[in-house]
Parts: sequence; structure tokens; C-alpha cells
Amino acid sequence: MQARYWTHDEMWAELRRLEAANPQLMRVEVIGQSRQGRDIAAVTLTDADFGNPEDKAAVLVDANIHAGEVSGNAVAMYWIQWCIEQYGQDPEATELLRSHTVYVIPRIAVDGAELYLTTPARFRSSPHLYPHSQTPDGFVEDDVDGDGRVLMMRVPAEDGGYAIDEVDPRIMRPRRPGEFGGKYYHVFPEGRIDRVAKTGSLPALPTAKAARRHGMDFNRNFPIRWAGETGQRGAGPYPLSEPELRALADFVHRHPNISAYAALHTSGGVILRQPSTGDDAVLSEVDRALFTQVAKIGEQVSGYFSGSNYEKFATGHEKVLMPGAADDWMYDHLGVLSFTIEIWDLDGRAGARGYGQYGMRALLALSPEEILEDERKVYAYVTREFAAEGYFDWKSFDHPDFGPVEIGGLDPKFIIQNPPLRLLPEECQKVSAFLTKLGLSTAKLTITSVSCDRVADGVYRIVGEAANAGFLPTSSTDKGKQLLLEGIRAELSGSYEMIAGASPQSVGHLDGYGVRSRYAPPAQQRGYAEWLIRAAAGTELTVSFAGPRAGRVSQVIRIEG
Repeated sequence: MQARYWTHDEMWAELRRLEAANPQLMRVEVIGQSRQGRDIAAVTLTDADFGNPEDKAAVLVDANIHAGEVSGNAVAMYWIQWCIEQYGQDPEATELLRSHTVYVIPRIAVDGAELYLTTPARFRSSPHLYPHSQTPDGFVEDDVDGDGRVLMMRVPAEDGGYAIDEVDPRIMRPRRPGEFGGKYYHVFPEGRIDRVAKTGSLPALPTAKAARRHGMDFNRNFPIRWAGETGQRGAGPYPLSEPELRALADFVHRHPNISAYAALHTSGGVILRQPSTGDDAVLSEVDRALFTQVAKIGEQVSGYFSGSNYEKFATGHEKVLMPGAADDWMYDHLGVLSFTIEIWDLDGRAGARGYGQYGMRALLALSPEEILEDERKVYAYVTREFAAEGYFDWKSFDHPDFGPVEIGGLDPKFIIQNPPLRLLPEECQKVSAFLTKLGLSTAKLTITSVSCDRVADGVYRIVGEAANAGFLPTSSTDKGKQLLLEGIRAELSGSYEMIAGASPQSVGHLDGYGVRSRYAPPAQQRGYAEWLIRAAAGTELTVSFAGPRAGRVSQVIRIEG
């Protein structure tokens, strides 16, 4: 398996190569185009000899919805390769592609990610102009010294809010209350003031307000508690306003067999689950158990932390926590068991405190000295492990707007936001292990028995029993039942006359083994259908059970005289 950062063309070339070499296991399709016309890929993985993709419960994984979170794409590509290369060798890979279907959308922010990988620029999601209709004046991040990176700048000033740390002079510490008599700086990202308007010379710092030219955030644009730009920066003009997200949403609705979902993001080293709207009590008891059990398995196989969106991100200051997010939409509107995985934990590697372990509320309670202590640990780790690859000494530069400045700091792309290349394989392996467990947790419909009893000459009673051998229920979650998702239906097909019964007939939803009462009979895990028919001896009939998130299973029986 290759663990690397893929450009758009490299990614597509690899997907087409894998598809050509493994036509029985893999299919690639174009599901839409970006604003700049780049194709968005969707991959289907399953062994076609064991059933059609839509006839098996599926897991959907998408990645790189934020342009700079390219390690999500790296994990998605790695997992695709792992599933194929390990099929027939690794028991989990084999079971996953025989009994289930895997859908992967390896990169959503195709325009922004391409620029992120091939230029010094950084984008949240898309490089198109937003939220303004005309290019605004102001400060823009830029590689002003031409070294190929956008680092940090420090500008000496009497009113500066930072000073050089006495313990580690590479670090800029906050200026303490009442502090005076030292050398102080303003510290902000490397960049420049860009003026579109024709004006005379103006003071630099008062006009250095962020221009916000590329402020779109794809993961605030879903139709769930959408807040608009005034309620949530980056929300977009209306839900699903972006072509990349409409392509994703259309794909989801075209594949009703999706019963588990994971979005690959960076960073934090944490598996995030529902809920986002409060503590765990807002979930039903069933869904609370499903989410926590799957997340705990994720902890064990990945080494990441886990917790709810609310537990990890809520500070108490927000009106709505992360409105318009994909995992909330998948759960709240569609009833799909949904996770967000934040890849790479620089703080944890350095022995510092991170939100993935402690949550944002706890980090906000840290004192300035505690924050500084953690920053020193990070700098020490980076310079010890990566030297000049990850840290760049402050160097003088004559800035056209701000005069004499110094530029330096940690690599923001492949130290802070994403793992350095030599640690990427480890992250890919850890996250892939959880994705495999998640896919194997989806429902697995089986036929446990079919009986055909002669009642009278030419009259037969047929009973078929089905079971869900998967961890998740056939509704994916209890929320799925509440949303009135269609359950299992039984059908009897062939040449016969129906006397009593119906085909199709509703069997309802079947629990998985993850929804169980302690030491109670598994009555809700199995269901049956019964028919009374008239048929000729020797007739072959097919008994089938099927559900949108459970797949389809069939068994042929022969009427004996």
C-alpha cells in the first residue's frame, strides 16, 4: 500500500489503475464536477461474485472536504488499496468485500486541495470568491519571502501583544498583564496587504483586516441546523449551494444501502461521534450504546481518543455547535451511524494537551503558563524529530507593507495540519483499521431456514426465517426507525397461486447483535414470513428477504410432490 499525498491527476491515475487490475472488486465513477471543472470520484468496492453492491449493507467514507486536510485523502486511498490487496488473504478484508459494500469518495475539495498541494496557498475548502461578490481590500496570507511556505511573521512594535519566550526563544509567548520594558511584537501569519481600490498611502497595521476572499467552509453547508453566514462563517448562501456537496448528497440518496458513515478530517487524533446538540442523554438508549461501542472499538484498533462532538468541541459560548456539518446531517436526517475522524495528533505526540483527549472546554480553562508549557513541548518534539523539515528559524525580511519583520515557525501544512510524510503510513494504518471495523459492523442479512410442508394435494405452506448477523440493526440506528425507514420485506417468486399471505410482505426491522437485552431471547434479531400456496410438484420457488440498509438474500426451494 502507498501512503502519500496525491495530486488530482495522480489520484485519478491510481484509481483507474486499480480499477483496471481488479474489475471484479472495484468500480470508479465520476459523480460531479467542482467549480473549476475537476471530476469528483466515487469508488465502489465489493466482490461482485457474492452479490451486487446495492444488495449489501454499505459503509460510506469521504475525505478531504477541507482543502488542507490532505491526509484524509491519503487514508482513503490507502484503505482502498488495502481492501483490494488484502482480499482473499486477510479475513477482515475478505469478509468486508464479500458480505458488505464499501463506498469511498476520496476527495471532495478537489480545487482547494490541488492548490494546497502544488502552491504555498492554504484554503479552508474552495478557492472561489466568498462571501464577497467583489474582491475586498485587506490582509491576505501569502508567501512574501518566496521560500514556498506561508509561516508566521513577527513585527516589532511597542503595542505588540507578544514577547520572545525566555525559556525557548523560538516561541512567541503572550505579553503578561502590566508587563513593560521589553521588546514586543505583533504576531500573525505571513502575508501582505492587497488593495484593489486606488488610494494613496495608508498605515499598514490599521488596514490589515482579513480580506476573507476564500471563506467557504464545505462542512458548514449541509442542510442541518444551517445558520447562514451571519450565524456561521463559511456556511454559504444556502444549504448545498456548492456543486461538490450536491454531488455528495445526490450520491448518498442514490445509495439507500449506506448504513454507516465516516468523514476523514484533520487533526486531533480523535474519533468523533454523535451527538452534537447536547450530552449523551439526547440520544436514545439504543443509539447511545451503538455509538459508544463502535467508537470504543475504534479507540482500541487506532489508538485514537473518542468522544461526542458536543463533549470535544462545545465551549458554552456557541448558539449552535457546528451548524451544517455532514455527520450531523447523515445521522439526524437519514438515521445513519456517523462519525468524523480527526487524523494526526501533533499535541499528543509531543506530550502536550490536545482537544482530542481533553475537549475544548478544558483547554479554554488552561492558564497562559500552561498553554506556553504545552507549546514548548511541541517545539521540542518537532525539532527533535524533524529538525529543519518541520521548524524554520526566524529570519529577517524587509516587508513592503510592514517594514522590518521576521518570518519563521512550524511548517503549517505537514507538521501542524497533516503528519509529515514519514509518519503518514502509521496514520493510514491506524485509521484504516477502524474503517474496516465500521464496515464490518453494518447489518448482514441471512436466511436461517426455509420450510415447505404439504397441507393437501397441490397445497403447500412455506415459512422462511431471516436473521441479522451484523452488529447494527437493519435501520442502522434507532433514529432510522424513528424516521420511518423501510424495513425488511419478504418475497416469494416463481410459478404458484397464492392462497394466503402476501408477496412482498413486511417483516419489519431486525436488530443486530449490538442491540441486545442481557441474556434475553433474540426475538427482535429474527423475523419470518409465511405463505399458503397452490403449486405443481417440481416447481422451483425463490424466497427472498431484502431491506435498504440490510441487503438482499435469497434461497431457492423445490416443491416436492
